[in-house]
Amino acid sequence: MNRSSGLVNRSREWGINWGAVVLGWVVAVLVGLVISLILQGVYALVAEAPRAGQEAATAVLILTVLTGFAAYLVGGYVAGRRAGSAGGLNGAMTAVFGLIVGIVVAIILVILSLIAFGGEGLPTAPVGFGGVAEGAFLAVLLVFVANLLGGYLGGRLGEVGRDRPF
Repeated sequence: MNRSSGLVNRSREWGINWGAVVLGWVVAVLVGLVISLILQGVYALVAEAPRAGQEAATAVLILTVLTGFAAYLVGGYVAGRRAGSAGGLNGAMTAVFGLIVGIVVAIILVILSLIAFGGEGLPTAPVGFGGVAEGAFLAVLLVFVANLLGGYLGGRLGEVGRDRPF
């Protein structure tokens, strides 16, 4: 029997169930939206004067990391529970799939904005943008690592929970 070395066959060897990964990602997105709406409601109830500058950015980053971790914990649980094996891997792949979807959407939006504006009128990076870009990259990396960890732990919990009924 001649086995193809394609991505689908390799993912089966590794135990990745793409249906479980996509379902886990959808659940993570929905849970993230619900958590965000709850946090917005709580903020509206207890809101003070808006914070400025670095303090506000740090607060937003912390909330984003915690929301992403919680959302991917639930999504990873669903993926790990749904997958036949390798729950942790399938849970972590929900975050990787989310990153890939985010990159594709960003590329599509850039292309559409280039078409719509013809390259003119688009914002340009200010001089000295390097420090801001490095900070933004580190923030995105931190959020992704939190999502990946949440997905993996959720997948492991789903894998363990499969052996025992609720």
